[in-house]
Amino acid sequence: MKLKYVDILRGLAVLGVLIVHCGQYGNNGYFPTKISSLIDNGAMGVQLFYIASAFTLFLSMDRRFYSEHSPIKNFFIRRFFRIAPMYYIGICYYLLQDGFGGRFWLGDATNITIGNILSNIFFLHGFNPYWINSLVPGGWSIAIEMLFYCLVPILFIKIKDTQQAFKFLIMTLLTRFILSYFLNRIHIISSEMLWSSYLFFYLPNQLPIFALGILFYFILKDNYKLSISPNLIIIISLVFIGQLIGIHLLSPHILFGIAFVILGIALSKSESKFLINPILIYIGKISFSMYLVHFAVLHWLTKFHFVDFVVVSNSYTGIINYVIRLLILIVLSTIISTLFYRLVELPMQTIGRKIINKNNAHTPNTRL
Repeated sequence: MKLKYVDILRGLAVLGVLIVHCGQYGNNGYFPTKISSLIDNGAMGVQLFYIASAFTLFLSMDRRFYSEHSPIKNFFIRRFFRIAPMYYIGICYYLLQDGFGGRFWLGDATNITIGNILSNIFFLHGFNPYWINSLVPGGWSIAIEMLFYCLVPILFIKIKDTQQAFKFLIMTLLTRFILSYFLNRIHIISSEMLWSSYLFFYLPNQLPIFALGILFYFILKDNYKLSISPNLIIIISLVFIGQLIGIHLLSPHILFGIAFVILGIALSKSESKFLINPILIYIGKISFSMYLVHFAVLHWLTKFHFVDFVVVSNSYTGIINYVIRLLILIVLSTIISTLFYRLVELPMQTIGRKIINKNNAHTPNTRL
């Protein structure tokens, strides 16, 4: 069963990513502070992706775990054929577009190495600050997503209700805080900026966002009823009190994550045609291809000098220039992503299902 509000969340997520990256090209002068902040925070679309991902993965596991043969094996087959084909195309394309030479995310490394390429092929690039985002633009989020997949079967078995989901969230917040406290005080690599970026990208910093997605799933599964022990309520209260006095367990991306869960809950109950509309639903369906494709669209728009359309002399013309560029980016990315969705994503997912069905057909039925 397809949930329209999940596609809406994915659609909003990818539009947020396009909004922030569109603001990194062309002339963006004279933006009012609030507009600049809105554009910059479009980057939190990745966190919205993570919440939608954790929610749908737990939903899928719940429907299949006790009815399929080899559900964990099937889970990884589905995930591989969902992510890998388009990502491998991204590896090939961006190597052709950007070459093997040095770039910002490589720091003081001079070129893309075979190790870097192999790490991306096996989705291990999330363990290396120089590799996590240097080959495929935005590839850091894919690395973290795939690492989270490795945890999903264990988390699904261990987390059974809203209260346990809250406990897991608190555990991830404490782990993130402790690691950040120590790792921000050492610099394993020479570039302080790259190290800081890596500590934002890496899994322990993003795991609370996935935990929020799991909590989102259990809130809906329990029909919006929260069964939480008094002790857990006290811990949650202490977290917010700590936030107010400067002990920041809740960093900005986690606060955004909490807001996204509230939005998801609202959308799951909404029947508004304004919110649940076919355009956002469709963008949500093609959002993975759109995430990978839009970097290339921006590259070619820049190459052909098609990123500035009016003379920017004040905030009004600056906004007009940006909006035109953003609309062109959305339209072109949607068209190209539709092709990849139909020619790559859907056929590869079908192959994955066929492999699972074939494996099931050769497995004797031992379930009662």
